[in-house]
Amino acid sequence: MKFLDLAKLGRTSVGLYLGGLALLVILYILGNLPLLLDIKFNFPGLVFDPENPAFIASYGTLRLLMGVLFPFVLMFVGMLVYLRFAHQRPFLTIFTTTTHFRWKRFFGFGAILIVLFFLFALAEVTLLGQTKELTWNFNPDHFFPLLLVALLMVPLQAAAEELVFRVYAMQGLYLRTKSAVASILISALLFAFMHISNPEISAMGYGLLFYYLMAGIFLALISVQDDGLELALAFHVFNNLFGVLVVSSSWQVFHTEALFLDQRPPGSLLLHLGSGLFIFTGLYLVLAKKFNWKPLRTLR
Repeated sequence: MKFLDLAKLGRTSVGLYLGGLALLVILYILGNLPLLLDIKFNFPGLVFDPENPAFIASYGTLRLLMGVLFPFVLMFVGMLVYLRFAHQRPFLTIFTTTTHFRWKRFFGFGAILIVLFFLFALAEVTLLGQTKELTWNFNPDHFFPLLLVALLMVPLQAAAEELVFRVYAMQGLYLRTKSAVASILISALLFAFMHISNPEISAMGYGLLFYYLMAGIFLALISVQDDGLELALAFHVFNNLFGVLVVSSSWQVFHTEALFLDQRPPGSLLLHLGSGLFIFTGLYLVLAKKFNWKPLRTLR
């Protein structure tokens, strides 16, 4: 069975899908309450503004990270339970068409990505003559608590987004449209607009939504072509872990005490879009060659 067809193994009524969307909204609101209540009672007078360096310094980067990630942890658990018991999907089919979750694919691709991300970041600052702007920031008192929180929460945050967009949205759309192309594009658009409130958009403008659109298309394509979420989860998880643990900057969504601090301003939008297109296209072509995927023109 194809990845896009997995929804057919469970209940697929429109009412159930509307209930799932309502559940996601409720869980997101509930997940944000601890952060807001913590600020209200433990930091009276502090105005919530996650893009303001003064707020981040007063509240604490690790505390903020936990508050930002917690809604996605709730959404992951809620979506998993809802798919299993309301939609009555067999558990494994939520993630893959195979007889087991392909952990070797997940960790193998993730390890390669970490190396590639680091080399790409190093090459970028070297070619632009900005190596002094990338500073070593290791502090064991800050880093090891960050490492624990990141390893516990970031994979669940990334998995929540994959379940929402690559499983719930894309497979649900395919049930109605019968078109792989339409399902991929619409789910990728939804994924892009979900990031519209990210600080990166404030820093670089709405044109950066095209980067998230490319990311959404890439993640959808590799899920469809590989008939499972393993590769998409690996990219999403290890990309976010890299931004939390290895290189952090003041204008991106994750403000942390990572190993390196990138003190450069946002830079050129066209450069970011060009880099994204190069990375996503290159990775797709390598994966398609390695796993002998069918040509894109055969997608239906």
